[in-house]
Amino acid sequence: MQDSSGLHICFDPAGREIEILDVTPVGKDKYRIEETPIFNPGVTMGDIIRVKEELGIYYYQETLQKSHFKRYAWLLSKEAVDSAAISAFKKRITENDGKCEQIFGGLLVIHIPKNTLIDVDGEMNRIIERF
Repeated sequence: MQDSSGLHICFDPAGREIEILDVTPVGKDKYRIEETPIFNPGVTMGDIIRVKEELGIYYYQETLQKSHFKRYAWLLSKEAVDSAAISAFKKRITENDGKCEQIFGGLLVIHIPKNTLIDVDGEMNRIIERF
């Protein structure tokens, strides 16, 4: 398997919104997304996409395979983000083959296999109630 690297990906055909995303090449013009895109909520970590390169910019063409992850997201206060409860929950997610991202400081995104036994919503709701 090749290492992931940053790629300039444009999800807007007019070329106005370009993100640098970590991706792993999986074939000619095919990449697995290794983080959450901001400009396309329909594409998520773990999706395999096809792109078309023009002058160093890779234009999204289609999603070839959806991720095996289910995505959850919460906008949290700084107090919640920095809490021991969130830290422990993120550790539990990664121990169960999931991944966690913090975007812009307070946006917590969790990616967990669709067949997980963890009640992600329930556990996060119990944590959030404390703040």
